[in-house]
Amino acid sequence: MQDEAKKGGETPEEEITLDPSEGEDSPPAQDLFLETIEELSRERDEYQDLLLRKQAEFENFRKRVNREKAELEEASRAEVLAELLPVFDSASKGLQTLRELDPGPELEPFLEGYELLVKALEGALERFQVSPVPGVGARFDPNLHEAILREVGTDLTDGEILEEYRSGYEMNGRLLRPSQVKVAVRSTPASAAPATADKD
Repeated sequence: MQDEAKKGGETPEEEITLDPSEGEDSPPAQDLFLETIEELSRERDEYQDLLLRKQAEFENFRKRVNREKAELEEASRAEVLAELLPVFDSASKGLQTLRELDPGPELEPFLEGYELLVKALEGALERFQVSPVPGVGARFDPNLHEAILREVGTDLTDGEILEEYRSGYEMNGRLLRPSQVKVAVRSTPASAAPATADKD
């Protein structure tokens, strides 16, 4: 009876065995963790590189905007000052005319007024670093001078400016207005021409 109970009534416990080959295809937790860290490091480096590139682009953009702004301001200033030059010319000529007339007491207030006006205009031009272009005695430069007349002579220095009809001005290397000048042209005297050999 007991043997039958043992045989029929009780089921023997199944033995559970682990296959040593299981788990070989999946990496251990430590390897997976290291791979995750490497991936995050790569992403971090990519984002950092992108950030540095964007910062450099923004810095270049900021510098370009500042440079263009400065150039625009200087161009606008130059345009206004160029419009002021004819006023300065007229005031200077008026002052010169009054001085040549040897004004008496009745014209003295006008002379003083012209002197003050010319002085104020000169001060304004100096504050904006406007300087006259080299004139009489300087060598002709087509970038600075406009030749209105020329004088030819054997005793002249070629390219020398002999007279200035209208002063030219520049500001920080930017030409506001060229000078209108008379330029010397040296001619070769006939006696200095090379002699030709006589034919036999």
